[in-house]
Amino acid sequence: MENQIKIIYEDESLLVIDKPAGLLVHNPEGQQNPTVIDYILRRYPEMKKLAWPDAERQGIVHRLDKDTSGLLIVAKNPEIQAKLQTEFQERKIKKTYLALTVGKVDPPDGKIEAAIIRGKAGEQKIQNFSFSFSKKIRPAITFYKTIRNYTFENQPLTLLEVKPQTGRMHQIRVHLKHIDHPIIGDPLYNTKKSRKISKELGLDRQFLHAKELAFRHPLAQKEIRVESKLPEDLENILRKVK
Repeated sequence: MENQIKIIYEDESLLVIDKPAGLLVHNPEGQQNPTVIDYILRRYPEMKKLAWPDAERQGIVHRLDKDTSGLLIVAKNPEIQAKLQTEFQERKIKKTYLALTVGKVDPPDGKIEAAIIRGKAGEQKIQNFSFSFSKKIRPAITFYKTIRNYTFENQPLTLLEVKPQTGRMHQIRVHLKHIDHPIIGDPLYNTKKSRKISKELGLDRQFLHAKELAFRHPLAQKEIRVESKLPEDLENILRKVK
């Protein structure tokens, strides 16, 4: 799985990789699975000697879910990591995803604004109250735009371009489920209908791909924009729908 990682951009401070689905960015506590960090530290062993603030997440600026494919920024030293993480917190790094969802999305373009609260076993949930004193409840905003409408077995599907404005865990998946358009193949945030379609299409991971990143280099102060093509397994799904 690690040998499927592609380097899209690299300089002396950072790199952007294209992560395949099925690969963890880092291991949950107590687990030992192949990860993006393993790949990075083998390729750049000198990074192990640096004073990272979190010894379990060397170089990691942000994350993608295990079964989400696409673009990921990795810092080569703690100073760059801190600067890039600040850019994320200030919403200066722009991320764009593709998602195939159940139903015809109406309106075709829109904004989802719903706070997210951590649920059981890592599942995130929408918070229905207008405010809360709990730090576990966090505001979340996602913009979406319809790219194309499809049908499969008389069931409408929508390919969306999605731009999260905040970086909550599982945000896109939770938000699309919240508006009754769950992502095809999502094993956690699904419905009876989406499970049926996913099974018939033969898709066992969420149709979610981080296709574009745009940010300002923290040292060179130049604009960087990188793109990733839809992986073959998801292209095959689009060939099956009309």
